[in-house]
Amino acid sequence: MADQLKVLVVDDEEPIRDSCRQVLTKAGYECHTAVDGIEGLHFAHQVEPDVILLDLMMPGMDGLSMLDQLIKTHPNVVCIVITGYATIESAVDAMKHGAFDFLPKPFTPDELRVIVTRGLDQRKLLLETAALREEKRRMQQYFISIVAHELRSPLLLVKQYLDLIVGGKMGTVDETAGEMLAGAHSTLTGLLSIIADWLKLARIDAGDIAGGMEEVDVRTILENVVEELKPRAEEASVTLRLDFALPSCAVTAHADALAVVFRNLVSNAIKYNKPAGTVVLEGTCLDGNLRVDVMDTGMGIPEAEIPFIFEDFFRVKSSKTAEIPGTGLGLSIVKKIVEGHHGSVEVESTEGEGTSFSVFLPLTHTESGAEEPAD
Repeated sequence: MADQLKVLVVDDEEPIRDSCRQVLTKAGYECHTAVDGIEGLHFAHQVEPDVILLDLMMPGMDGLSMLDQLIKTHPNVVCIVITGYATIESAVDAMKHGAFDFLPKPFTPDELRVIVTRGLDQRKLLLETAALREEKRRMQQYFISIVAHELRSPLLLVKQYLDLIVGGKMGTVDETAGEMLAGAHSTLTGLLSIIADWLKLARIDAGDIAGGMEEVDVRTILENVVEELKPRAEEASVTLRLDFALPSCAVTAHADALAVVFRNLVSNAIKYNKPAGTVVLEGTCLDGNLRVDVMDTGMGIPEAEIPFIFEDFFRVKSSKTAEIPGTGLGLSIVKKIVEGHHGSVEVESTEGEGTSFSVFLPLTHTESGAEEPAD
């Protein structure tokens, strides 16, 4: 009995409930019935059925309202709508609410058995997908742990030793050995950069970004990023400027994750700029969204390569960028963090003239100060 597949029939018509129970029980299923959506939800929580057949038109809680609740609490259950008022519009509406299929009344026992069998096949696929997703999550967490503790930690220790030697803190070394140690130090620094970026990316894929969400002021984050990267901009002879006219713009976000987004974008804008170039950050609020533009006067991106720049490990293929260090993960991290905040990122670029990245984030509030100024 424990392995018996379960079907729940939710319908306010007793003859429909009884006939479905007889047909499905005879077919070998464990069948339960409920008279309306409220009782149906109770049975769904209690019995955890594989397939639910529910009527659209019921007193109390109707079928669509029940569907909305089920999708939140039982995302892998398969729901099939049954109704005597079948139309194309009602079928489409049911599918939009998460129904797997649609069975108009009256229906024959064979039609019922066929559609339940199809629903059970779908249920099997959903459970297999959920199991694979969970296995992937566990593997990601395992590899994050291995990379962070078993690989990154000893490499950091080696780098600390090399920092001391290359920095002359451990006495002088001969020229040849010094060059070899400097090369090893540079290679190790690049490897640690790749590991750091990979860990960020893996944690985003594993869903860690969901933790630590709170209301944050993006202006403060941008000010901190600009202050942090100003020395790098000055070293590259690039002017870095923040033009953020709004007094504040609150979004519900992971503050550290957003700092990574803008740090990556501004770092790239500096790194791929020209001497005496500029990087400008602008912020505006419009239609319930915060828009932050990071604009540079740098090398630009070839039009043919723009569709690929957010892919993992992709780097623009250019003789001008070949010598510039990078992991090819920065923009991938940017995109995943922004999308994890229910936002989006767009890019416009002209080769040889510059690039503009636009980050859109939903505002926490859309009261005064968060709307587009009136004309």
